[in-house]
Amino acid sequence: MSDTEKFDPQSRFIQLFTSHEKQIYRYILSLMPHSQDAQDVLQETAIALYNKIEDYDPARPFAPWAFRFAYHMTLKHREKSSRWHRFLDEDLMKEIASRQAMLTPELDQRRGYLKECLAEVPKDKRAMLTDYYFEDETVDEIAHSQGKSVEATYKALQRVRRTLMHCIEGKMQVGGLNA
Repeated sequence: MSDTEKFDPQSRFIQLFTSHEKQIYRYILSLMPHSQDAQDVLQETAIALYNKIEDYDPARPFAPWAFRFAYHMTLKHREKSSRWHRFLDEDLMKEIASRQAMLTPELDQRRGYLKECLAEVPKDKRAMLTDYYFEDETVDEIAHSQGKSVEATYKALQRVRRTLMHCIEGKMQVGGLNA
């Protein structure tokens, strides 16, 4: 009996959802570009999953099951919001959802390799990436804080991104996956 089968349904839901929440959010975000809308759909998806956790078959992977709920919650959200009708038609949304589900294993592998490759980046360059991508600092702000020109900072970011891309692609090829 697996760990998730030992828990009562509500505890099982909490364990499964928290371990897959980022993956579900990324899936939703692939279907809608606005993070606030994606957060709303994530909450609606969590409620739907919680209410149906007793229907979940622990012998099957949780993420694809959750993705189906997320997809339907995204459709419901889209129907409520008129701006979505102008933005993305339903056939295109189905195609995106299908491709994203197919790519999930590769994307997860790439994310793992990204963590490994980031660990190899010098601390000052890693800090620059963190400031830019996670702290939402502008290149101007980063350049000023490091006492460098904006052009030099752009080039440094470009070099680090290229280094990370080559590192990830190399690990993907060694791992037997196409880069």
